[in-house]
Amino acid sequence: MTTATAGSRDLRRVTLVVGITNTALYAALTAGAWAAWGGLQAELSRERSLAAVVADGVLILVINLAFGLAVLAGALALGVLDRGWPARVGLTAAVSAAASVPRMAALVSLGSTPTGVAYVTATGAMGFLSGLVGVLAAVFAGTLVDRARREEQRRAAEADRARRAVDALQDEELRVRRMVFDQLHGTLQYHLVSVTAGLDRLAEDLDAAGARDRGAEVRAWAGTLEEIREQDVRSLSHAVFPSGADLGTEEAIALLLHRLPAQVSTSIEIGPVYRGLVDRGAAPMPMAERLVVIYTVEEAVTNALKHGRAHAVQVRAEAEPTSDPGRWVFATVVDDDGSGPTRPDPPLHGLARHRERLEHRGGTLTLGTNPDGGGRLSFRLPFTVSPGAPPS
Repeated sequence: MTTATAGSRDLRRVTLVVGITNTALYAALTAGAWAAWGGLQAELSRERSLAAVVADGVLILVINLAFGLAVLAGALALGVLDRGWPARVGLTAAVSAAASVPRMAALVSLGSTPTGVAYVTATGAMGFLSGLVGVLAAVFAGTLVDRARREEQRRAAEADRARRAVDALQDEELRVRRMVFDQLHGTLQYHLVSVTAGLDRLAEDLDAAGARDRGAEVRAWAGTLEEIREQDVRSLSHAVFPSGADLGTEEAIALLLHRLPAQVSTSIEIGPVYRGLVDRGAAPMPMAERLVVIYTVEEAVTNALKHGRAHAVQVRAEAEPTSDPGRWVFATVVDDDGSGPTRPDPPLHGLARHRERLEHRGGTLTLGTNPDGGGRLSFRLPFTVSPGAPPS
């Protein structure tokens, strides 16, 4: 069923519901008016049986109900829902006028209603207007509901387009990151190593030629170049694409903690649910979300050491299910034994951009203290399990 067909059915359904409701209310109102304005008492005073008088009241109800339904059915049969408002008004008015003739004939035939020209004219006009307004009100209500549904669909489509655009940008970002990482890690390091080797051989030649001072100078430059390759280039490579990210979230965090000085005690604990997802043979967390987790943990560890003067860092993470079987939440807690934040709502500084990244993906980030007084950074990040790795 197409969206347009579903929308047409919704419009017709709402129009029918509101139109039938209006008709029922109008029929009940006319029967009540007949009883309240003297019709019931007048008939009883003419010594008619109560059953006959009640039957007249019921017939008045049925006649007006049939009239309203006839106007509604006629208007829909003429396709008022597919036309503009001028046509809707004209066609509905025509149907209401045509249905008013048998209605008035039926009412007059009852004998319990006045037959004067004034009554017939007034009741006929009132019925005509009631049929017209009642059906147009139903069409209007259906149109509003249909318009609201279309607006909701439009917003959903825009949100979907925006999401797909963000996904495309993230894929492109990952592609560029990988390319730069490969260039830094491969090509640039290869050239640096080649130049360093050439400088070493030049230093050996200078030594052999008796120019040991020049050889030592060249060898020092070779050492500086090697230091740049080992530290700056590797650091830049990691910033572009964290080491171990291709292997998995746990592996990348473990490598991150492994690079800390030996004086800092570290541990990482991944919950059994997430391990179960990984053990099923597929990468359960997309690379974009994985990078967000790795960079956030890295910032948390940096803050613990730099601001909290921590000597121990513990990372705990687990996957939590959601109402969607394909969606999970990666809940992570980074505890340290440092001084911790000094205020309940500490400023985030560098963590602010990480919180923005998490919130952009529907996640959260909070910074506070753990029960031992050290710092605690907690964050939650929704992710979609890739096909082939169904949750346990």
